[in-house]
Amino acid sequence: MEIRKMRPGDAQGAYALMCSSLDSYFVPSVVDYFMMQWPGGQIVAVNPLGEIVGYMAGSRLSDGRASIALFCVKRELRSQGIGSRMLDRFRQSAMMDGARSIQLEVRETNAGAIAFYRRRGFMPTERLEGFYEDGGTGIRMVANILWFSN
Repeated sequence: MEIRKMRPGDAQGAYALMCSSLDSYFVPSVVDYFMMQWPGGQIVAVNPLGEIVGYMAGSRLSDGRASIALFCVKRELRSQGIGSRMLDRFRQSAMMDGARSIQLEVRETNAGAIAFYRRRGFMPTERLEGFYEDGGTGIRMVANILWFSN
């Protein structure tokens, strides 16, 4: 499995994975938006056949922060270390770009994802009522890049 920065030709595969893995609808241009905003913050996992099986979209925020806006791994490949490797690659890109912390939002009901992030040094910092389009509550989690662990 190759974990690398996203390339322009990866957009269609990343979008297809988002549609099959995430519980929200996104317009196809969202992938291009993140790619233009911060190319170094777009990470993909590619299997030996060239299929995108993991996608992470990050953005730069103010005050030395990076944010993970979208993160998905093909359902049948979860719990195999792909997400951990992608997160580490993202951390490296963010650190090289001057970030000191990484933040993300996760559904309050997504216990598996919350546990995944906690094991990697993310701590809940804020509860976000009505954060999602369907009215679902989110949890903001933050990790210091230097204390980040896999």
